[in-house]
Amino acid sequence: MEKEVTKLFVDEMTQQKMYKIFGLRVVKKMKELEDWLNTPIKLTSTEELICNYYQDQLLDNINNWNEQELSLGFIGPILNLVKFKVPYKITFFAQRPVSVQIGNYELYGKPDGMLASGFHEPEVPYFSFQEFKKDVTSSGDPIGQNLAAMLVGQCLNEEKTPIYGCYVVGRLWYFMMLKEKEYAISKAYTADDDEIIDIVKKLKSLRDILFKKINYNITDE
Repeated sequence: MEKEVTKLFVDEMTQQKMYKIFGLRVVKKMKELEDWLNTPIKLTSTEELICNYYQDQLLDNINNWNEQELSLGFIGPILNLVKFKVPYKITFFAQRPVSVQIGNYELYGKPDGMLASGFHEPEVPYFSFQEFKKDVTSSGDPIGQNLAAMLVGQCLNEEKTPIYGCYVVGRLWYFMMLKEKEYAISKAYTADDDEIIDIVKKLKSLRDILFKKINYNITDE
């Protein structure tokens, strides 16, 4: 007799559950994460101006914005600054359902954002973006939640390549990598100081990695 499948919701997952159920372990360093974050990237003068404009919006409103306002007023424009979209190959999706069965468990959720193949609907996720929260107390376990979404992406990728991720807690951005059963997390990058430029550089580096993955060439801007 087959065991009943237990449904697990991404937004209820924690790092402890991801370890106990799926055996995922955190490591201090991961070469693929370091290569991603340390790749030299340049921003155009226009990109820097846009960064500074939205940083001013963040500084003026961070203590008053709720989660949706933070998302619409700052996070969305920063993500849109990096032109990820390649029709039918890479699209940014928000709050779209994804799921996968792993053994006797089904992981299901609607990540705040993801980069995935597909056009009208996500197919294979490459990158998971989670949270848009003002602080950890309102977020549950942002690492565990994002890690669960990344595991879904890993299982849906036939090549089992590393999965990229990022989560935001207020003004702090953290980048993540999941490779097989190990994951690593970057230091915090602060969006309300000069590190806003670094954040956008990491996102542009991610775009280059994903474009290479799908064999798409982009001309210099």
